[in-house]
Amino acid sequence: MPSRLSPVRSRKLCDLVIQQIQEKISLGVFAPGTKIPTEPTLMAQLGVGRSTVREAIRVLVSAGLLEVRQGDGTYVLRGSSGKEPLEYRLRRATAREIREVRRIIEVETARLAAANRTETDLDTMRDCLVRKKAAVAASDTHGYVAADIAFHSAVAAASGNSLLADLYRSFCMVFQDFLDHLIADVGVNRYQDHIHNGLLDAITSQDADAAARFAMDGIDHFTSDITALEK
Repeated sequence: MPSRLSPVRSRKLCDLVIQQIQEKISLGVFAPGTKIPTEPTLMAQLGVGRSTVREAIRVLVSAGLLEVRQGDGTYVLRGSSGKEPLEYRLRRATAREIREVRRIIEVETARLAAANRTETDLDTMRDCLVRKKAAVAASDTHGYVAADIAFHSAVAAASGNSLLADLYRSFCMVFQDFLDHLIADVGVNRYQDHIHNGLLDAITSQDADAAARFAMDGIDHFTSDITALEK
């Protein structure tokens, strides 16, 4: 595993610097008790300024992962390995990992939603689809993605399993950034309207098998979008 970090190009520079350092700690590249690269080295490798590096180090020190020893350097605290927060781990997930996790979560979630949904759940899903349609008409890409994620989160909430719903929400918080970039590059997949309407109808009629099929169809078309992006 190479110890060199990759240049960062984003408006959320500090968050991405934190992610990269946290990843190296989690993977043991920056081992407990060892010194991380110096401030100038981090600036050069990450392509960011001194203030960004210092803010990232400050956050990681507050999180109990790093220790600054004046006149000596910054060290990884012993016992820090393996403490990578879920949000950071999700942010460094590959497209393949995201596809596989969605497949595992969303199909079973659709089945549970069909069995356990309430009228309030259905109203929430319908509202999300209305918002998604309005966002498309307004060419509001971010609004489209937000409404799309809200719809899937509503399906998760309808499952009746609060732990599953919370896990899916955590996944979606990170997934939104990924979808924003995906939609910007490949455009809106209008077939998703058919999938979401079918999924809503299946959940409304409490047809668990049909709900699972529509969920799987949605993931397959998401995979097609990813393939187009990667070419």
